[in-house]
Amino acid sequence: MDQQNNTLEPHVLMFPIPFQGPVNCFLKLAELLCLSGIHVTFLNTEHIHGPLLRHTQVLSRFSRYPNFKFETIPDGVEHETPVSGDRFVEVMAAVDAVTKPLLREMMISGRLSCKSDRPVTVMIPDALFSFAVDIAIEASIPVICFETISPCCLWTSYLNLPTLIEAGDVPFEGVPFFLFLISKIG
Repeated sequence: MDQQNNTLEPHVLMFPIPFQGPVNCFLKLAELLCLSGIHVTFLNTEHIHGPLLRHTQVLSRFSRYPNFKFETIPDGVEHETPVSGDRFVEVMAAVDAVTKPLLREMMISGRLSCKSDRPVTVMIPDALFSFAVDIAIEASIPVICFETISPCCLWTSYLNLPTLIEAGDVPFEGVPFFLFLISKIG
């Protein structure tokens, strides 16, 4: 806490979905925040944290930032089995069932709450973690959702696909999806 004007120092909680691509994007943002002097807690699920430590140099990369720390949270995913994108729905369901109540406890009354020595002042969850928005609102802290997918994927998935389905253009047979999209765009 800043003793002169009785305000809290900025402390950002970052919470990516447990897949390598989004974690990498969040780590880049975390580094920029650390360079700005902002305290960052990077919350990983146990599923992704172990491989991240084993197969990257992330600890040495962030060791120069005393304002950065990792935290982990259980996720309900079997850790012996590598999880790829084809199990996305399974992983997200496990995170929703196991992680959501634990995150709520951490933010409302636990080690990241307003009752802690260094409370979180802003939460940056992956945009797919809608439950994190509800938790941030309950904890009365600002929340900024971070979308890690590409603009093309965002446009296709969120903005155009429902329209294509409604028009009866999807599903389609005999044409690769990307050629179909190009024909609709062009």
